[in-house]
Amino acid sequence: MHSRKTEGTPKVGRREGVRAGRSRTRRPQAPKVRRVADTSRFGRLVQRRRQELGMSQSDVRLAGGPSDLTLRKIERGTTTRPDFVTLAKLDDALRWMPGSAGRAFEGGDPTPLPDPHQGGGSAATVGAGRPTQPITATEHGVFVRTDALADLTKKGRALDDLPALSKEQAAGVTELRHAIDRLTRAWIVRQAEIARHTDSLNDLILVLDDHLRAPPSKAGTEQDQDDLRYLRWLAGYETPNSDDAKRYETRFSNAVESGDS
Repeated sequence: MHSRKTEGTPKVGRREGVRAGRSRTRRPQAPKVRRVADTSRFGRLVQRRRQELGMSQSDVRLAGGPSDLTLRKIERGTTTRPDFVTLAKLDDALRWMPGSAGRAFEGGDPTPLPDPHQGGGSAATVGAGRPTQPITATEHGVFVRTDALADLTKKGRALDDLPALSKEQAAGVTELRHAIDRLTRAWIVRQAEIARHTDSLNDLILVLDDHLRAPPSKAGTEQDQDDLRYLRWLAGYETPNSDDAKRYETRFSNAVESGDS
């Protein structure tokens, strides 16, 4: 009698196999749809949309898009993968649904926003009533436009390159970075709420996947950490306890209602 032998297949005990199975089902995996980017195709899509809107490259910049130099590189197909802020600025200036530029870069097709002159506006119509100034003061506070926020974020990152600082200076820089991060996170959270409401989360995940997979930072306040957990919950990367889940559902519902009003 010959014994049957299977090469290359490790033996897994029953208890070990059950334990492995449990770990696999403990947390749902976020969808992964990333593909090899075709920068030339992406550049053609951006250029075609700009021309459809009758915009020059300078017009795109003035509408909140990336700089003229960055846009030229994108349209020529010579750019590396744009960061999330640049992709969001393209969505804003070219009147695409949030996440469209990221999906187009990965090989998909962008979705134009509804024409405001034809009606049919909804919560998805991001960009309607966009302020003409980068920073606008109102009776309720200050509105920071996307392009101004992107510039602020870029300058905030430059703080990391400062030479050796004293303890007091380093603490001040850290607080400033936290303040800028809160502004950026508030905007990203809003984009995630819109994406969840419009069933376009995959588009957002394409450009935020690495950020969302990273464990939540312990820096900042408890509110900062809760906002990060809420963002991960919106995108399906976190399963909170029942109390937090109810809070997040309420927060999301309130955000949708305020967007629809």
